[in-house]
Amino acid sequence: MRLVNLFLYTLCGTLLLCTPFAIDRTLVNGIVMGKLFWAQGIISLLAVATIFAVLSRDDKPSFSFRREDALPLLIAGWNLAIYPWGLNPEPQKLLFGGGLLALWFLLRSLLQRYPWLKGYLLFALVLTGIAEAIEGIQQLEGYAYSNHSLFPLTGTFFNPGPYSGYLAIILPIGLDLFLRKSLPTPIRYTGAVYALLCLIVLPAGMSRSAWIAACIACAWVYLAHRLDWERLNRWRKRHRFITILALIIGCGLLSIGGYRLYSLKKDSADGRVLLWKITTRAIAEKPVQGTGLGGFPHAYAEAQAEYMASGKASEQEKRIAGCPEYAFNEYLHIGTEQGITGLTLFIAWLGIWLYKSLRHRRYACAGALIAFYLFAFASYPLRLPEFWIVLIILGVIATSEVSPIKGNFPKHPEGYKRLFLTAFALLGITCFLGQKAYYKAYQNWSRARMYYNNKAYESALPEYQSLYPLLSHKPEFLFEIAQCLGQTGQYERANACLIRAIKLSADPMLYYVLAKNEQALKQYPEAEEHLTHAIDILPERIYPYYLLAHLYAEPDFFHPEKLREASDSVLRKVPKIESPAIREMREKVWKICPDHAPTSSHNLLL
Repeated sequence: MRLVNLFLYTLCGTLLLCTPFAIDRTLVNGIVMGKLFWAQGIISLLAVATIFAVLSRDDKPSFSFRREDALPLLIAGWNLAIYPWGLNPEPQKLLFGGGLLALWFLLRSLLQRYPWLKGYLLFALVLTGIAEAIEGIQQLEGYAYSNHSLFPLTGTFFNPGPYSGYLAIILPIGLDLFLRKSLPTPIRYTGAVYALLCLIVLPAGMSRSAWIAACIACAWVYLAHRLDWERLNRWRKRHRFITILALIIGCGLLSIGGYRLYSLKKDSADGRVLLWKITTRAIAEKPVQGTGLGGFPHAYAEAQAEYMASGKASEQEKRIAGCPEYAFNEYLHIGTEQGITGLTLFIAWLGIWLYKSLRHRRYACAGALIAFYLFAFASYPLRLPEFWIVLIILGVIATSEVSPIKGNFPKHPEGYKRLFLTAFALLGITCFLGQKAYYKAYQNWSRARMYYNNKAYESALPEYQSLYPLLSHKPEFLFEIAQCLGQTGQYERANACLIRAIKLSADPMLYYVLAKNEQALKQYPEAEEHLTHAIDILPERIYPYYLLAHLYAEPDFFHPEKLREASDSVLRKVPKIESPAIREMREKVWKICPDHAPTSSHNLLL
């Protein structure tokens, strides 16, 4: 029976690490949602295996509760306490978070009983990295399709950014395998092969945050293996001048390298800085408790609107401003949604992992954690389920004891330990069952989209209405059902969906459609208010000025001066990309306001 349990555990660990490859094309956003449902299913399988082991006489699950185990419970409790239950913006995140909490405790118990699984999981993680790297090379050579029309390289991800980050996080593990001479030769050279593949793929990903994370983490792993720190410290004390000179030269080279990386995609870097600047303003609005899960997009949009309307924004900031779903900095994102309290708890949890991995000289795990922490400073790995799986596995490996623990919970009977594990196993199963209804809803949404994309709004509407109870937390879904309602003349019901979507999203397009519906209802002041607020969020977009021009040209809401100002903005603002749509809008504005004579040579060419 013990061998059966061990087989189930190993299978579950392997399948968990295969999460990046779980793509379900039958779902809307199946590249991400397929991974989420897959991970939730495997967690429930591990939970079933744990319950089976608890009931088995041949296998005695054990668990030792430690400080690092209190932190996930505190984080979960804090998130439940501050969650906006009335809006309920992220029900699926709550279910997935419950599954991750169960995974943490189930893996902690598992690795205490079978400590050799730590090495197996790290090696299997390198194998997934090799598979991802090979997939990327095939995409670069044209033998496989990428998952994004704008990028030739995405691996099994939807974007080269997270793909590069995934490879970068695993790279220190591969390097550690190669540097450990005590390991069998096939395992060592597996790590070397992965490192060589990364040298081919990572530069093509063009992710500066992944490059920095990989370089620093790998440098640390190499130095940890090769340097005699005591001898180096003695040498440093004897050659202080050379040490100081080397530090100055090193800082200079780092500065030059940093500037070169900044120049590589300057607008992108400036946009990232603006994004962080606005996010800190959003955090300042609710510094202690945060907005709750799912509150970042709306909080960011409101903070950016306030900043742009204040007159403090530069022309460059107005030009590069966007409306992101994420903060592109996990620490700021968590600070916005969970406040300083939640962020402190989360950083403490991560800090314990790194401290314990360094203390036990688990260089592979420490290197991967360093890469993860650095990558999270300028990207959004924790918005994707596969990164959560990797992070939890690394955290459990980092905090597991060197040798299996016996006599856990010495003050409590064996039945207490079994009850504790059974409770978390049941939590994992319950969260999986909760996700099953969403899986079917995403499939039906995919079919409803076929009607929507073909503009068969009357046929699509019943499908969307039946899915509303389960998918009303998705802004994209709310936008689509609002379009169906608006195209069938049900403007008030459409606006109710759009107003809810605005509370879940930062996209100003929602305001544009809301204003058009208000205009159709002859609610002109309300339409004007929505458009001006959308302009505050993104001042350099031309479309809201175009809508304002049409609004001010309405006979019942005619404002000649405002019409002229809006038309002037449409004709004179320089778009990021010239397109036929821009030219069409300008031509229509000329017809609305024919006495508006442009002076710009750019507009005269039109």
